[in-house]
Order: sequence, then structure tokens, then C-alpha cells
Amino acid sequence: MNVRNLASAAVLGFTLLLPALGVQAAQPSWQEASGVMDQVTREMLAVVEDESLKSPEKIDQMMAEVERVISPVVDFPYIAKRVMGKYYRQASDDEMARFSDVFKTTLLKTFAKAIVGFEFETYEIAQPLADSPDPDKQVVTVNVRAANGTVYGLVYYMLKQGDRWTLVNVTVDGVNLRLTFKNQFADLYQRYSSVGGVIDSWESQVAIKATGGEGESDEG
Repeated sequence: MNVRNLASAAVLGFTLLLPALGVQAAQPSWQEASGVMDQVTREMLAVVEDESLKSPEKIDQMMAEVERVISPVVDFPYIAKRVMGKYYRQASDDEMARFSDVFKTTLLKTFAKAIVGFEFETYEIAQPLADSPDPDKQVVTVNVRAANGTVYGLVYYMLKQGDRWTLVNVTVDGVNLRLTFKNQFADLYQRYSSVGGVIDSWESQVAIKATGGEGESDEG
């Protein structure tokens, strides 16, 4: 499963989680985290159902709508730092900021493209088997079925930072999205031998895709 398919399943989970939020939660803080997803899901569902945004020439508008919905919840700098792994210690403040920005663009573009052509069928939300040992860290697991019969197992990792819940990772059918990007970063570091080189390459690939390049790469 490539990164676009992973993102497709993640967006699918966003849009299908809402009706399941009435299920009795195991922990009050789990309900809080689900409440955040409630708001995100309502807005994402409206974006997915807006047919006017699904034409290829509207990709920038789609990205803007996706950003409006998920940016208050997804902690892009947190995820980007962990995607860099041990190499973040070598990065300057400017490089950290650059990678956070380009990684955010990568996710927004991937999610926006994934929304196009989505068809939904059914879903099932799984209650946690036990309370989280840390109330400020919650996991929401959802199984979703696409119209073509494909079933995706989605796990959303939520972290409470201060007074707000943030999404910091997603796994799809056991594939860790953050780890997938982390491995790509490490592979690119082996090729370019510097954080700056990795970021330059990542930025160039995002720019190629923004101008209509169709080639898939390991650079996000």
C-alpha cells in the first residue's frame, strides 16, 4: 500500500468516524478526543461531498479546504520532527521550519488528491480493549469499507497538548504512516548525506507534483 492509498484510507476514516461517536467510550478523555474528531469529521464530510472541488484544476482549492479543516487538529511540526528521526539533531532552526512546511504541503496535497473519487459504504468503530494508561494519549480505531469492498483498519493516535487534542499519527492496516515517511527521510539522508539535501529533494518532488508530474517517488 503506497502513501497515497494510506492517506486515502485515513481521509476515509475521518469522514466515517462521525456517525460512530455515539458509541459508549471507555474513558472520559477518550470522549474528549472523539469530540475533536467529531468537529473535524463534520467539516471534512462537507469537503468530500462538494463535487465542485473534485476536478483536477481545483486541486489548490481542495488543498485549501483540507488545510482549513485539519490544520487545527494535526500537529504538523510534531509529526515532521519525528519523521526526521535522529537527524533532527543535525538540523538548523531554518531547516526544521522548512521541513515542517514542506511536509505539511506533502500531507495536504496527498489528502486532497485522495478525496477525489471517494465512495463510502459502511464503517465500524472499535472500543478500546482497556483504558489508556495515560489519559492524555488516546487511540481511536475504526474499520471502514469502501464501495469496492476494500476494508481498511485505521488507528488514530491523539495527544492532548495543553488544553487541546492533536492528531500525531495514523496507521492503516498495520502500516504506520509516520514511520513510512520516517523511513523515506532516512533513505534520502543516505543518498544526500545532509538534512538540507533531503529537504531540497523533498521540496523539488512536491514542486514537480504541483506542476502536474505524475511519477511516484519515495519522497512523500
